[in-house]
Amino acid sequence: MTYDLCIIGGGAAGLMASIFAAQTGAKVVIIEKNTTVGRKLLKTGRGRCNITHTGTIDDFVREYDFCGRFLKHCLYEFPPEAVRQFFAQKGLATKVEKDGCVFPLTDRAADVSRVLVDAARRNGVQFIYGRTVETIDKHFSGGFILKAGADQYECAALILATGGASWPQTGSAGDGYNFALALGHSIVEPKSALAPLITVETWPAELQGVGVPDVRVSVTVGDKKIQAAGPLMFTADGIGGPVIFDISRAVTDYLHAHPEPLPIKLDLYPSKDFQQLETFFLDGCAAHPKQEIARVITDLLPRAVTLYIARQIQTDGRPIMAGQLSKDARRKLIGLIKEMPLTIQAVHPLAEATITRGGVCQDEIEPTTMQSRLCPGLFFAGELIDVDGPCGGYNLQIAWATGALAGKSAAKHCKPA
Repeated sequence: MTYDLCIIGGGAAGLMASIFAAQTGAKVVIIEKNTTVGRKLLKTGRGRCNITHTGTIDDFVREYDFCGRFLKHCLYEFPPEAVRQFFAQKGLATKVEKDGCVFPLTDRAADVSRVLVDAARRNGVQFIYGRTVETIDKHFSGGFILKAGADQYECAALILATGGASWPQTGSAGDGYNFALALGHSIVEPKSALAPLITVETWPAELQGVGVPDVRVSVTVGDKKIQAAGPLMFTADGIGGPVIFDISRAVTDYLHAHPEPLPIKLDLYPSKDFQQLETFFLDGCAAHPKQEIARVITDLLPRAVTLYIARQIQTDGRPIMAGQLSKDARRKLIGLIKEMPLTIQAVHPLAEATITRGGVCQDEIEPTTMQSRLCPGLFFAGELIDVDGPCGGYNLQIAWATGALAGKSAAKHCKPA
């Protein structure tokens, strides 16, 4: 079977690439090893699918940090607002939540997947399901020959959109790394990102399942101080939640390269500074001198958290009454709320991570086309590339933007003007 363009992988990036390529008239096929496409897409945003985020291109570039410059061109080609318009034109309206996250109005990831598949089919994209590509050979004519069991596919251009190695149960098991290596590319070691962190301390297990809605986390990596804010969840072996997922991007490389654990600090109530909290404590203790101190501060934090913190200032194992709270104990209590120390020893395994950090080296890809600089006719899209972003729709924006650019560019390669 011969095509203008073969796309390996029917996730968010592969689907978007197929639509933009097929719109030019190119004969496009998606080869997907699963029996359906978009499996990982259905899990994003806890099934709601955080499509993108609000903000300017410069805002996105800053959030992407190390890969922002590489992604800048594709973001201009297919910016967040254009993504929203794309789905709106196909009947799927979106909404913006107070944190800037953009979701489909229906809150259903399945609707996002349906829109993409329908758009691809309307533009003539063919789908081949349940086929695992085993080898890719460069044809003497400049195209590619793909073999999947007894099946063979030939194409003038090829897009690898196989995803990373996170959530392998959805099909993204890192297959694309081997294809890229075989075609001359190098791979930045894949690591966990947007994942829970494992602490040296065991006390978080006492609070397993307890969430704190707004926490500021600070960590120093090398000579760079990094902060993130958002919801936190205590887990059986450490800490998780959106704020920790974002911090995991910053610490995963360090923890892979250094054997020693990494200290971090949690500000469990960032809306008040130390002095404001001290005033709150003084007023609360004066108003309720016969109450346990943990009860006095339950307006600040979940009760399980306040009980744990209150135990840290007890000297004889008995609860401290508010009227008995000394100045030193009060300041220690506030110190624990504002700078709770923890030590990170690892990120959860890659198979449990939301995204993969690492992948095909950016320097080997032309950012204005997503074409390989080493193998003409080969293009990349999505998580397979060494690019990633924080929580909040930033990673799907990468999938849409790189996919759209790779699709347009690959179609042009097949049928140059």
